[in-house]
Amino acid sequence: MCTGGGVKHHLVTNISRPDSTILFVGYQAEGTLGREIVDGAENVRILGQYHPVNVRVTQIHAFSAHADRDDLFRWLSALKRSPKQVFITHGEQEVSRRFGDDLREKTGWSVLVPEYGREVVLD
Repeated sequence: MCTGGGVKHHLVTNISRPDSTILFVGYQAEGTLGREIVDGAENVRILGQYHPVNVRVTQIHAFSAHADRDDLFRWLSALKRSPKQVFITHGEQEVSRRFGDDLREKTGWSVLVPEYGREVVLD
């Protein structure tokens, strides 16, 4: 996601070099520097300064360590008992909402996709 660490220094060194390629392996979340670059930003802010994006940008989606919706449905369907409540707290809000709606429709379970910062009291 390019949000911290040494990758930012590598980007500063290479992001304006037309002979370079930035290869993203996996998903880049909304609001991250990686997502800005993948989405085609012409200039990006790195370490407090703006840099033109003059590199070839490409992405491989096949190496994600996250389960997709089918994997999650399969895993959840193997539960011996229905849960009292399912919370979907990882992923972009709209995708999480759609997954929650599908899960609720297919299982009849109580599913909550809480807004950021929401507190839930568990009994």
